[in-house]
Amino acid sequence: MKIVKAEEIHVEEALKLAIGEYENQCRQIKQLPEIDVTDQLRELISGLFRKNYGVVAMCDGEMAGYLAFIHPIEGFFGTCRGAYSPLGGNAFSGYDRGRICSKLVEAGMEQLLREAQVTSFALTRYADDSVVDRSLVLNGFGIRCSDAVMDLNEFEVSETSQGNLTFLELLGDEKRRVLDLRYGLVKHMSSSPIFFSTDIRQYRMHFSKEQSRIFAALKGEEVIGYLSIQDEGETFISETNSMKNICGAFVKEEYRGKHVAYDLLAYVCNVCKKEGIKYLGVDCETLNPNALRFWGKYFKNYTYSYHRRIDERVIGYESYLKKEWISHL
Repeated sequence: MKIVKAEEIHVEEALKLAIGEYENQCRQIKQLPEIDVTDQLRELISGLFRKNYGVVAMCDGEMAGYLAFIHPIEGFFGTCRGAYSPLGGNAFSGYDRGRICSKLVEAGMEQLLREAQVTSFALTRYADDSVVDRSLVLNGFGIRCSDAVMDLNEFEVSETSQGNLTFLELLGDEKRRVLDLRYGLVKHMSSSPIFFSTDIRQYRMHFSKEQSRIFAALKGEEVIGYLSIQDEGETFISETNSMKNICGAFVKEEYRGKHVAYDLLAYVCNVCKKEGIKYLGVDCETLNPNALRFWGKYFKNYTYSYHRRIDERVIGYESYLKKEWISHL
């Protein structure tokens, strides 16, 4: 096996591996949309390879895998510099895929640490890949978040069960009525066991200009829960025109356990179905047990995102080690 720098001449070979992985996942997850992802993946891979932070594994003259990262990101899961390899930004083939993954991770992390002082690494993989999953875990990565999908044709259209509640879409400045709930969501995400900090400024935007659609559950005039959707998602799959993506949901604590969240979800699903939408996607932190349990009842998980943060003191350690060693000879 030979590890080389990823270049644009490798794009078409990498594309074949990426398409193969998607087709394999579709065979396992029937809820995934049946779409041609060739153009999306070619554009994604080409862009990543041009950024110069990618490596390729060659075996007997053929590509056995690749791993490419988006350019370094400041403040990535903390105060350090990080890099991320999105779904489609990596693929592994052959009978020895675990070893190929491990070798590419080793080379990719070394390149980013040396050239850009990156110490926080994340990558997204298909959920039903136990070989690569084990390889990543043994290389010190932990699962942080996931993407899931629902085929709306399999969701039974029903009336909401909350006779004393009203469900509706908020428009224009009416969206501001969920501002306190958004604050509650940010506060919840910052607590144990999640410990996820959020830039609160993005939740104080001009609601009338916000692109996401916001649906609310009301008891009288009080907004007790909301769910928002948008066109954009976290993976190339979620960008298909036939899919909308949940980008926020929260129910006041005193109304939990009363099926409010389910009825709000049912209302949104019914709206989407009437508008001809075929799929609904959602991503959530796997560190958030409440969200993971709720979405897992109705959505099928198709990705996991893995993260590893290394000790920042390793930067410059080799020079320090050599200096100290020589001084004691």
